[in-house]
Amino acid sequence: MKKHLKYILSAAAVVITATGCKKEFFNRPPESATTVGNYYQTEAQVNASTNGLYGSPWFGWNNKSGWAITEMASGNGRSWSSDVSAFGNFSVPNTNSEILAAWDSPYTVIAQCNGIINNLPTTVPASVSRAAVNNALGEAHLMRATAYFYLVRVFGAVPLIENPLDAVDNFQTIPLNPVTDVYKFMIRDLQFAEANCYAGVATTGHGSSGSASAMMAKVYLYMQDYANAQKEAEKVINSGEFTLLPKFNDLFLTANNNNKESILAMQWIYNGGYDYGNSIQASWAFSSTITGTGDGYGTMGPTFDLQDAFKAEGGDSTRRHATYMLPGSYYAEINQAQGGYTLPLSASSQGTHAEPKKYVVGTPADNANKGNAQATANNTYIMRYADVLLIEAEAILGQSANPGVGHGISMTASTSDANALKYFNMVRVRAGVPAVTSFTYSDLLRERRLEFALEQDYWFDLCRIDGFNVTSHPIAIGIISKQDRGDASGGTAAANYLDYVRYGDGYYTPTDANFLFPIPVTETAADPYLLKAPVPYTFK
Repeated sequence: MKKHLKYILSAAAVVITATGCKKEFFNRPPESATTVGNYYQTEAQVNASTNGLYGSPWFGWNNKSGWAITEMASGNGRSWSSDVSAFGNFSVPNTNSEILAAWDSPYTVIAQCNGIINNLPTTVPASVSRAAVNNALGEAHLMRATAYFYLVRVFGAVPLIENPLDAVDNFQTIPLNPVTDVYKFMIRDLQFAEANCYAGVATTGHGSSGSASAMMAKVYLYMQDYANAQKEAEKVINSGEFTLLPKFNDLFLTANNNNKESILAMQWIYNGGYDYGNSIQASWAFSSTITGTGDGYGTMGPTFDLQDAFKAEGGDSTRRHATYMLPGSYYAEINQAQGGYTLPLSASSQGTHAEPKKYVVGTPADNANKGNAQATANNTYIMRYADVLLIEAEAILGQSANPGVGHGISMTASTSDANALKYFNMVRVRAGVPAVTSFTYSDLLRERRLEFALEQDYWFDLCRIDGFNVTSHPIAIGIISKQDRGDASGGTAAANYLDYVRYGDGYYTPTDANFLFPIPVTETAADPYLLKAPVPYTFK
């Protein structure tokens, strides 16, 4: 269903979704939809009012558009599927359905957040504690900033909407606001969330004060405000709320949803029908033998460039095994009733002789019977603790390199700072690769790629390599133009599956314009102001 901005805003001004208040609320479908005027009556209801901000509104992004943009455009994934293949060769039109989803989904989140921010304070009785009210408002500000973080990195200048009622009647003249104003808006939202969200509650699936600090560290990093990025990252590190899981593979088990490394995540349920479950496995899994639910379409394959990046790291088999399957790879956690799963030697759904593993979790029986067709129950990470550690390391390097805002850090800039090495090496050692005594900016970006591959992140790293809010991307273009995004011949025998020849047909050189995606034509047709120059935002 297409939710254009006008209708998203209208709906959010009137209705919220209510669910139960116990910790298991993410594991069952919503029970009712009630008007804001009669809902916020108890503290339990206020605490539950933010449940919907983490689930269904994100479905459009998570279903395809998020990974089509971040993995296909970045050179981590390739596909022959017509709805996403254009992202891999930089030919996405403004009529593409996944571009519309990338716009609609975050704006649906924003509208839901605005509904809480604008209605909660006037509908809560005095019997509800101020702390509960402030926490709910904090979560709404956190998730609104998170949604804008996706939008600004995909589209650049976008409209800032605070009160849906103000926008409903003039939806045909809503202007774009500058990128710098969107970042300022996000920082203000995150500062409010940091000050008002409960501390130490991220393992419940809700954002915490620490979640807000972590997101703020990442936003500051993108702004090249390295001092504040380091300050916020150290708040998170020193809080003790989060920690690395000992085993990398454990991050992607449904049983480990909302673990101690999970800072913020999209929350999915398996029994709520389409729009409520995690559908990534349905697209990525090599076959229905893996899923047990009739889906598993093998829509995306890891590129040779991603595979080459792992090979270049040498012994990084731990992360590779958890990131993508190679023919002959064995996984004990999939198809457990049959003794595990081994990817067939002939597997090559997208011509690269490899298949995604992250977010591919197996049959319902492998996941305590939590799973259906198009709907697994495993969360999608928005941010995890390893990111904070690498932000801390990068912020230290960035301050020593001192590139100046709008100028990317030199790829050869290096540091041997003890703290930077400490946190950089924590990520490496967990992955089973050797610690280092210094690292360059190029090393750090490669580390980020290997750590977060197939987690909807690498494209955004490529977009910021050349600096904050720039229109020229020579370094990123140089990297992308050398990526092998093509396919290869089949093996000559099942036992010799590596006997293939790369066709060399998958090299593309983007233009500077390709680093932002077009606003959907449905939106610009309804609001021609979206085609005009951005207008400075009037901050309240």
